[in-house]
Amino acid sequence: MHTSGDAGVGKSAIVQMFHSKGSHYPRQYNMTTGCDFVMKEIKVPESDYTVELHIYDCAGQSVFKDLTSQYWKNSNIVIFVYDVTKPESFQNLGEWLDLVRKKCPEKVLPGVVVANKVDLEDRVKVHTTEGAEFARNNSLEFCQISAFRDINVESPFSAAAKLYSQAYQNKLETLNGI
Repeated sequence: MHTSGDAGVGKSAIVQMFHSKGSHYPRQYNMTTGCDFVMKEIKVPESDYTVELHIYDCAGQSVFKDLTSQYWKNSNIVIFVYDVTKPESFQNLGEWLDLVRKKCPEKVLPGVVVANKVDLEDRVKVHTTEGAEFARNNSLEFCQISAFRDINVESPFSAAAKLYSQAYQNKLETLNGI
């Protein structure tokens, strides 16, 4: 799986908080160049299965798009992140979605739209209904989180694990039917 979204929306913070079980929030912003990689096992919600997520945390700057898009071809899930205090990061989600679909035309990638920084309630410019509608219109799951406050950080990864497990089960059923 990989992360997509504008620079500064919190993709790396989300991945680091998830990977460290909430114990490591990056105290200063360090721009991701290329892709960082982490692995973590997670229980699939509503099942007895566990999956090992391989997460590519990809840079959001346009200068790195060609470099990071090479990691997308092997992805099975995508997590699109935007900052609820930056409307342009939400508006650019469509661009990120189109780019991922162009780079992976042979498969439909399930995914999750993540509204980050929901703890900044007095600065919210993109409301829940907008994010949920974008996700629904694009057949994606939707989660609201705060990496900084460790609010619901595991939820997009749980949703991704469930999507992956469902896709895997569907493939098995297809193969068994042959």
